[in-house]
Amino acid sequence: MCMLVWLSFRIEMMDVIYYYYYLFYTKYTPEDQPHSTVVFVLSLSESFIINGILEIFLAKKFCCNLSKWEMIGVFGLLIVVNYFVYYKSHRGKILIEKNPRFLGCHILSVIGTTFFFFGSLSFLFWGSDYVKSILDIECNILN
Repeated sequence: MCMLVWLSFRIEMMDVIYYYYYLFYTKYTPEDQPHSTVVFVLSLSESFIINGILEIFLAKKFCCNLSKWEMIGVFGLLIVVNYFVYYKSHRGKILIEKNPRFLGCHILSVIGTTFFFFGSLSFLFWGSDYVKSILDIECNILN
């Protein structure tokens, strides 16, 4: 039961983020294919988080890290999943008509989406340094 609630919340959260990414790409940077761009950027944001968490886990437990091809594979898998979830099923177009929001609040939705974007982007800056320090200190692996 708890897992279903979490999954439902996650899907609703990603729908809101999809919607606000779409608003950004239609309002501030005009695109001729905004749904495709949103699927790409949403997948990229999700892959930063998933790859960062995977790298930290692998460094802590197994003293290894992901190769660039494994990271690209995660990104590619997320593009395929998001393509089928939002683009192919026309869920993205339905979301634009529904105007989803976090708890019905526009300000909270903008703050949440911004936090998600910059939080995922931050993995590029601190994630690799943190994994390198784990490998250097805890695993005695010098790169």
